[in-house]
Amino acid sequence: MLDIAIQKFELKGLKINDKLYGKITDFSIEIDENVEIYAERELTQFEIITLKNFFNGFEYTDSINIKFKSRHILETLKLISSNFKLETVLKYTEDALRELLSSDGAAILLYNENKKMLNFYITSGGASGNIETIDVPIEGSIAGECFKKKETIIINDAQNNPLHFKKTDKKAKYKTKNLIATPLFFENEVIGVLEAVNKKNDNYTLEDKHIIELFSSLISNKLMNSKIYDDLSSTIKGIILAVATAIDLRDNYTHTHSKNVSNLAIKIGKKMGFNDSLLEELEIAALLHDVGKIGIPDEILNKPSKLTEEEFKIIQSHTIIGAKLLSEIDFISKNIPLGALEHHEKLDGSGYPYNKTEDKISLFGKILAVADIYDALTAKRVYKEPWPKDRVLKMLKDNCPKKFDCKIVLALEKCVNT
Repeated sequence: MLDIAIQKFELKGLKINDKLYGKITDFSIEIDENVEIYAERELTQFEIITLKNFFNGFEYTDSINIKFKSRHILETLKLISSNFKLETVLKYTEDALRELLSSDGAAILLYNENKKMLNFYITSGGASGNIETIDVPIEGSIAGECFKKKETIIINDAQNNPLHFKKTDKKAKYKTKNLIATPLFFENEVIGVLEAVNKKNDNYTLEDKHIIELFSSLISNKLMNSKIYDDLSSTIKGIILAVATAIDLRDNYTHTHSKNVSNLAIKIGKKMGFNDSLLEELEIAALLHDVGKIGIPDEILNKPSKLTEEEFKIIQSHTIIGAKLLSEIDFISKNIPLGALEHHEKLDGSGYPYNKTEDKISLFGKILAVADIYDALTAKRVYKEPWPKDRVLKMLKDNCPKKFDCKIVLALEKCVNT
């Protein structure tokens, strides 16, 4: 099994034909008139339906084996519903499938529309690591036949089957003896194939067919939810970019500033080892760091002459306005309003709006402070020529650790010099 931070699901008890294996708990699910399972927690409706589908494919003879398989199904269901990265979930799911089918290997192949081929997306087991670059044809392969016919195929003598695509074995220095393949669906369209290969000391059976088809539905469900999330995320990012652009356009001098700061912040975050989730938050925080300028009057925002002390205080208030606006959005990460609030703070307390010092400024605030000032100084404005990047980097390094975080400045330097 893939070693990830997820607590294993414990199936506490299983009652088959009135014989109890394990123990009775508060959470029981009646599968049919012959089977009842006892769980460590209340199950979701999706989990219950999946379990019922799972049990419907078995004769209740080998009760211990059924209990073992039920636990794997529940663990997979728990992971499918988690927020782990898609690749992690699919890798774990493949590992669970291999154990349930006593198989040496498993793979998910997705259809490549441009090549009109199947490509290995996630692999595990014996041939993993050697076959990912192979194009599997639709015509002349077992996976391709499964894809075309939209049905599960069992081949228990692969070497003598004319559809066996031997290039995969040759590339992996592997011998496929038998395999089972089932289609993956997305909105009623076949998008790929799930397969398991080389069942240990046995042939693939109709029971195996039932299990792999169940896993296919789970994987298809995860792929669909991931696609919906990606589409929604792209839509939200598009709206955020439109808002950021609209804010920048109000300021005659900074029409691409938010996008520039966002690009720099993402590069800095990558250099600092941020994961995908944190990078996404940082991108949004950077795009919206100046959103508070919506509350600043045009005559002050675009005043060509020097600001009065009172006008400068009004300009400074864009940080507080922005943080307040963003903090009222329920689903948004707390890092995002902090970025808007703190991107003009300095480590020595000389920044604004609250003169915060190093230990009181968030990491997002520190990153956006560096990215913001770098873009502001390297950009051409009506009132100034752009600074060369070396001059800006020198200024930043001269002021760290007094005003700027040295690690962030170093990360920025690596970004702009590569």
